[in-house]
Amino acid sequence: MHEKMNLLRELQEIDQELAEIIAIRTRHESELQGLTADKERIQAMVDELSAQLDELQKEEAQLQQELLGEKDQIEKVEARLPEIQTQKEYVAVLKEIDMAKKASIETLAKTAEKEKEIAELQADLDEKQTELAAISEKSEARQAEVTELLKENDGKAEARQSTRDSLAKDLPKPLLRKYQQIFARRGGLAVTRVADGACLGCNMQLPPQQYNQLHRGTELQSCPHCNRLLYMERA
Repeated sequence: MHEKMNLLRELQEIDQELAEIIAIRTRHESELQGLTADKERIQAMVDELSAQLDELQKEEAQLQQELLGEKDQIEKVEARLPEIQTQKEYVAVLKEIDMAKKASIETLAKTAEKEKEIAELQADLDEKQTELAAISEKSEARQAEVTELLKENDGKAEARQSTRDSLAKDLPKPLLRKYQQIFARRGGLAVTRVADGACLGCNMQLPPQQYNQLHRGTELQSCPHCNRLLYMERA
């Protein structure tokens, strides 16, 4: 009985180590996922700003074309002035020039406003591109570190798993199955010590008769409250 219990205790110690190794891997993977998510979020912002900037630049180019057209139109109309022969026609041409100049002024104001929007958007884009470069560098550096840590972690897991498999072979299958079920249900603590007549897994007192049987050590005992396998430290 003592040999089986010692095997179970050693097996539990290994299983707890393996559980911690898995938890470490999960934390590392979660960290990398977080870095990737941050990178993707900022990349999406950069892409959106770039698209907006491209659209504004197209609109600004269109306004510039309109300005050139309006300037050309004004020059053509003004060139007609020396050829005008009547007062009525002269007034009409002046009115046309005035309207063309007003339209040009409005287009010029729109162009200036568009250039301001472009400058502000470009500043935002530059900021996000700098942020993206920084987080990409951090992500790549951390990726390399974590990859190495995971490799080391997996090496430990493989070695401990090999030892665990060897130990498990020496336990009766029904007992191993019971241990594994309790380990899964009881948060990684299937085997626990008894002290002062109480199970240290659930802190409940054992019946006196069972406590006496545990003292004798003739057979494996389970806590009647939490079902954990029990042992006592012996001098």
